[in-house]
Amino acid sequence: MADDNITLTSPISIPQNSVKVIDADEEVFLLYTEGCPLEWQNNPIISQKDAYIEVMIDDQLIIKIAQNQSLLSVSGTTGTVLWNSSIMLSKFMFAHRKWLNLSIDRTNILELGSGCGLTGISLANTLVKLIALTDQATMLPHLWKNVKRNLNSDLISSKVLVAELVWGEEIDKDILSQHWDYIIASDCIYNEFIVGAFVEALVKLCNNDKFVKRIHEESVQDDERIKEVKPTIVIIAVQLRSDIVHLEFLKEMKRRNFIMWRLPNSMLGSDFEKGFVIYIAWTKNL
Repeated sequence: MADDNITLTSPISIPQNSVKVIDADEEVFLLYTEGCPLEWQNNPIISQKDAYIEVMIDDQLIIKIAQNQSLLSVSGTTGTVLWNSSIMLSKFMFAHRKWLNLSIDRTNILELGSGCGLTGISLANTLVKLIALTDQATMLPHLWKNVKRNLNSDLISSKVLVAELVWGEEIDKDILSQHWDYIIASDCIYNEFIVGAFVEALVKLCNNDKFVKRIHEESVQDDERIKEVKPTIVIIAVQLRSDIVHLEFLKEMKRRNFIMWRLPNSMLGSDFEKGFVIYIAWTKNL
């Protein structure tokens, strides 16, 4: 990542060969027409039929995840098994932790649609000060099971928050009172009927006026501290399935004033170079 790729309007350096999403229709055309969709495979890496699966994030970190395929029959429940996008996002966050400037002293991350909890658990070990794993209430017992399987009680009590967060509904005040450096999500873009609620949750969390106001009130004389409040960066990992859903998502993000970049395939890992994308985004409103 060359320094000359840093722009004055960007809260993070933009890697070479990243693509800025300006026109949603053009982006979908590039991905679903020129992206060789016939070569894509659905969930090619892991089996969702296994009760337990071990995921190697890197040579030093293996996460053990319990799956429950029977719960997939419950309407609206998809997170009780692992999806490839969550593996991609976990490995991506770990591999590019220096670029993301992750720190156990200051980095706060919130995950939407945590599901089995793979990404949040992998971050909690060594990379963040606080990680919030969120999902629907019906998913939380399964999520807790995996958190407790992989993290000791001291680590959980000091830096892990597991909470209900339903897109389109009121967000808990404890979550809104916190400034999040990153909001992450994987495989949350799969149904056009939930896209609006998902993006609305991103808007509320990124434009957290309550936190910014509190920082300002506490630091009227401290200009440097005000400068440190940077826009929340959204990282979204997507397995390409439906061009219709993808287009709806991009249009909604643009409508809600998000700046979006698609990261180069070379950053995704060799297993994910076809049929997957990762976007980074932030809102213009802050």
